[in-house]
Amino acid sequence: MATRVSIINFKGGVGKTVLALHLATGLARYHDKKVLLVDVDHQSSLSLVCLNAKDWNEAVDDGRTINSIFKHFTESNYPIPKKEIIFKNPFHRYYRDEYPNLDLLPASLQLDETELELTSTTVGDPISSEWNKRTLLCKWIEENNIDSDYDYIVFDCPPATKLVTQNAIAASHGYVIPTIPEAVSIRGIPHLIERVFTKIDQKFAGLSQYLKAKGDKINTSYIPNTEFIGIVISKIIYRGRASYSGYTSDHTRHLRTIQKLYPKHVIEPFVFQGVGVPECLARGYPVFEYPDQQNVKTGDFIDIFQKIVNELKTRMDLI
Repeated sequence: MATRVSIINFKGGVGKTVLALHLATGLARYHDKKVLLVDVDHQSSLSLVCLNAKDWNEAVDDGRTINSIFKHFTESNYPIPKKEIIFKNPFHRYYRDEYPNLDLLPASLQLDETELELTSTTVGDPISSEWNKRTLLCKWIEENNIDSDYDYIVFDCPPATKLVTQNAIAASHGYVIPTIPEAVSIRGIPHLIERVFTKIDQKFAGLSQYLKAKGDKINTSYIPNTEFIGIVISKIIYRGRASYSGYTSDHTRHLRTIQKLYPKHVIEPFVFQGVGVPECLARGYPVFEYPDQQNVKTGDFIDIFQKIVNELKTRMDLI
C-alpha cells in the first residue's frame, strides 16, 4: 500500500506547493521511490510547475484532471475515471528525465466550481450521499488499484478544509503543515489540527458506522485516523548576527510559540526566505536541478530540502 500524505494549511502562500513538489521529487530522486503527486488545489500551481502550459491546457481540455473524479458524483452516469487521467513522468521534457518514477494527477481552475457542485448535490440516501461525496478519491484509488503502482501519494491541498480537501484527508495516512513563523500564518494551526482530528475524522467515523450498520461496503482506501506528521517552517527570515537567534525578532517569537505548542512536530532545518526557490519553480523544476544557481547555493536550498525530505520520510514510514 502506498503511504498517502496531505500537505495542508488554512493560510495561502505558506509554501504548500513548494513542499509538496520537493517532498515528491526528493522521494523519487534520492530514495528511488515511485510517487504520485495529486493537485487538489483549484489554483493549479503544482500542475503548472510540473507541466508546461501547453501540456496543462491539453490535459484540461481532454478532461485528464482530478475534476473528472468528482464529476462521477455531480454528473449522472459519469463513470469513475481510469488511470488515463494520470500524467506520466511530467518532467520528461527538454531532453531531461530526472524523475521517471514521478507521476502527476493535475488540477484545473474549474475545481473551485466543482467544489460548489459537490456541496449542492445529493445522490440517494442523504447520509450515504455525504459519505460518497467525501470519499471519491478513495473510490478512485481503490477501483484503479493505484496503491499498487506507487510507494507514496502526495496531495497538495488548497487553503481550506471543504469537500475537495476532505477527500484528500479521507485518503491520507497523515498530514504535514507548512507555515511561516508569523501571526497570520500560525494562528489557524491549532484550529486546523482540531478540525482534522476532532471534526473531519469524527464526521467520517460517524458516517462509516452508519453505513456499516446498513451493511454497505466501506472503501478499503479510506483511512479512519489521519496522523499529524509534522510542521515545516518556511520563508523564515535570516538576520545572522543582527539577531541573537539568527532570525528576525518577529519570526523568533512565533517560532518559539510553535515549538512550545508542538515540540515533537517541528521539522528541521527551516526553509529560509529567498528568491532561489521561486526562480527554480518559474523554470518548471525543483531546486534539486539547479546546484550551480547562485541563489540556490546562497540559501543552501538543496541541502535543506534533502534533509526535510529525509525527516518526513522517516516519519511517514512509521505511520
